[in-house]
Amino acid sequence: MSQPTNTQEADWIKRRREVPAIVAKEQRPPNYRCHWQNAYRSPMGDASSAEDWAGYLRRMTRRHGWSVARLARESGINRATIFGWMNGDGVTVANVKVIAKALGDDEAHALAAAGGVEPEEALDPDLRIILRRLKSPEASEAEKAVIRGTLKHLADLADRAERGEEQDRRAS
Repeated sequence: MSQPTNTQEADWIKRRREVPAIVAKEQRPPNYRCHWQNAYRSPMGDASSAEDWAGYLRRMTRRHGWSVARLARESGINRATIFGWMNGDGVTVANVKVIAKALGDDEAHALAAAGGVEPEEALDPDLRIILRRLKSPEASEAEKAVIRGTLKHLADLADRAERGEEQDRRAS
């Protein structure tokens, strides 16, 4: 390879000077959320309403001295299960309480982050089936719309019946 001549070098220097000295930083969209900052934004037990269960687990395990491995050891729950929750798998109330106790956090904060998880034991078996079907990614949107429409119709019937009883009471 030949050595650059003075004119080639001069051309390169000219082109280099034409490049703007300050390059504009790439702008992020307005809905961008920087996830690594969550651990620094809120105190330990402050589960905000915008934070979901996965975000809660990430924030809590990023605290100093904590990791998913330590949380698994202290809670007795398999690491794979915890990683599954971080990826959006469902969680039960009992597991939320175990995690909160292992982390030393208030159960109410953990339950709020889990999105108001309902205790499955308290629900009627038929309601559990309906809820599972509504949450299932395998259920079509049409099926979910029919379920919601049916539930709304039943709620309207119950509301009318209650109003009818009130009117009967007022009339007598």
